[in-house]
Amino acid sequence: MAELKSSYEKALERIAGMGIDEPQNLTPEQKDRIARIRAEFDAKIAERKILLKDAEELPREIGFLERERERRIRAVYDEAAGRTAEED
Repeated sequence: MAELKSSYEKALERIAGMGIDEPQNLTPEQKDRIARIRAEFDAKIAERKILLKDAEELPREIGFLERERERRIRAVYDEAAGRTAEED
């Protein structure tokens, strides 16, 4: 009979098959840093939407800010996993 697996175990298998690392256990300080990064970039994006309301460069500006936000969050996760930016 096939082994029964929880939804969590199945999700981890799918994640591993996609080449994504397992979730790390973040410290409260790391979680706080990620929350501050998200809040900072959400504010920057909102500001750009107001200042560049009808400008052609708005999508480019938002895309840049979103990529920068994800890069900074990834750095926190890499730190939690013990990796440096040079290893990637």
